[in-house]
Amino acid sequence: MTALILGGTGLVGNQLVQLLIEDKRFETVELLTRRELDQRELKVLTHVVDFHNIENLPLNSKVDVLFIAFGSTIKKAGSQEKQVEIDVDIPTKVMQLAKKQGIEKCVLISSLGVSAKSPFFYSRIKAQLDENARKIGFDELIIIKPSMLDGNRTEKRLGEKLSISIGNSLGKTGLINKYRPVEVINVAKCMIQSVIELPNGTFEISSNEIVDYAKRYSESK
Repeated sequence: MTALILGGTGLVGNQLVQLLIEDKRFETVELLTRRELDQRELKVLTHVVDFHNIENLPLNSKVDVLFIAFGSTIKKAGSQEKQVEIDVDIPTKVMQLAKKQGIEKCVLISSLGVSAKSPFFYSRIKAQLDENARKIGFDELIIIKPSMLDGNRTEKRLGEKLSISIGNSLGKTGLINKYRPVEVINVAKCMIQSVIELPNGTFEISSNEIVDYAKRYSESK
């Protein structure tokens, strides 16, 4: 298979790229990026894209599945308007072009508990992206909704580290297991395994289901 990834340099996306490089079921991995990458794997093709002026996806071959692990934070984006552009507008545009260019499978990273009626801005924009994805009409759409992501970020987030520690402690009680932080490697494994084993249709994978998919991925290797 051939995979196309939007967000291949992010926390989940980087893990996804590494897994796909090692996965013999995928012959080619194409990346959409905003800047040149120091990527030397022969299996990986990098396309530098101006997302403000994109009319077609620069694909080198027929793509079987689009993976989207793209997003930012309000701090990095600089404003709510800019974060909407990064978290909603760009992924939506890429999904629309992918569908137009014959890609019929899409796996999208969302977030647990998103809602258009949420008092939280991040939750509302993620809900909007989910809705946009559903309207595009992929033969297979998988929306993965992890709780807080547990992984090594390049930037320090002390509040997030504290939340992960608390979440892991509470998760061990079994009372709120669905809110337990999820390791990024398991999210990446779930992205691959879900598209391999699920039939056509629209699916949501909640946070507490991600590890099960990740285990089946590891067992299939």
